[in-house]
Amino acid sequence: MERALIIKNLTKSYGRAPVLKQLALDVPAGNIFGLIGPNGAGKSTLIGILTGLLEYDDGVIIINGLELNHSNEIEIKKDVASVLQPPLLFENFTSYEFVKYVCEVYKETPADLDNKITSIFSYFEIDEFRNVQTKQLSSGSRKKLGFCAAILTNPKLLFLDEPFESVDVISIGRMKTIIRKLKDKGVTIFITSHILEIVENLCDDIAILNKGEILAYLDSASRRQLQKDSSLNEIFEQYVEVNTTTIDHLEWL
Repeated sequence: MERALIIKNLTKSYGRAPVLKQLALDVPAGNIFGLIGPNGAGKSTLIGILTGLLEYDDGVIIINGLELNHSNEIEIKKDVASVLQPPLLFENFTSYEFVKYVCEVYKETPADLDNKITSIFSYFEIDEFRNVQTKQLSSGSRKKLGFCAAILTNPKLLFLDEPFESVDVISIGRMKTIIRKLKDKGVTIFITSHILEIVENLCDDIAILNKGEILAYLDSASRRQLQKDSSLNEIFEQYVEVNTTTIDHLEWL
């Protein structure tokens, strides 16, 4: 099976504190892949490394068949897009200028680009912000704008770090529809999210990350077997050993 992402023995520390510990992970091409884990598990650090924003200490990363290093970084980024948490926008650009600029950087400037931008702004109900500077947008609108820019670059691999946070319910549904359409076109989508119900219903394969290590990789077949008796939330709690403290500790309420 073709792999969009291969990670071998990846390590990352901040000072003496290890964040990723000999992490290994394979993500099949054309897969909607979900990475879940509690706060501090290392999800955002991993996304930062995979998108080239953070250096790592050791290990091997292969993206779309190319090893991630300084000589291949530009070639790899041509086919990779991302929406980070929080999204990185050019604050003094208008929404339209930002998306158009991102597309130009990726050399995605077809004759109908303006129509595409207009239609996707309308779809996500941010067309009224077309000429508004990105720094004036709400958190949810910024997230939707980053998503619009990312998918218009025509990526082969799309990283989405907490893409549904601060986004309204209707727009989440529309994002999910586009993600499924991208999968149908062969795009690989790598998602981190705290919203387990969305991951459960949207993703093909799911990995659980905790304290810098992959504790479980659940492909479609193993998920079907496990979820006959347990929800993803229950499976997650088993792996990460969630503290069972009850509300009884708040007797003052």
